[in-house]
Amino acid sequence: MDRLEAVDGNLIVLHQAADLLRRMDDATYATAGDEDGRSPVGTHFRHVLDHYRSFLMGLPEGRIDYDARERHGPVENNRSLALATVLGFLTDLGGIPRDLASHPLTVSTRSVADRDDAPDWSHSSINRELQFLVSHTVHHYALIKHLLTHAGFDTGEDFGVAPSTIAAQRHAAECAR
Repeated sequence: MDRLEAVDGNLIVLHQAADLLRRMDDATYATAGDEDGRSPVGTHFRHVLDHYRSFLMGLPEGRIDYDARERHGPVENNRSLALATVLGFLTDLGGIPRDLASHPLTVSTRSVADRDDAPDWSHSSINRELQFLVSHTVHHYALIKHLLTHAGFDTGEDFGVAPSTIAAQRHAAECAR
């Protein structure tokens, strides 16, 4: 299948999550980073996965609302459920064909969480939202990496690094040879 580069970027970061979740134990997932009132690793994974869920659920109608999230759902404390969710999203995202890149979407642009009025909606595309998801995911992975490193867990060199940065680093290393 001819896929969008932005789909491939998301598949890369979701494969990173699957690898990390397979290597991590349940206690580390649920509690690493929760000292000092910080959000633990599981909370960050749940937040990332909520964004993917919002994207995928909004595709059929062409309306994405990233604020329509579960928040504090079971994925936050259940590493196995997080892994199963990641694996499902890999399948779902992998099926998005290139010809949908410019398919129009509207995206909620709510910035103030406690406002009672309806959110504003902005025009976007599948490709743009896939790019947002990679960026958003890498940002949270960097936070997860920090929490896990502090807890003595090795996430691996590439976790929390944008796929484009990894590719650039590999290219630079090849050119240096």
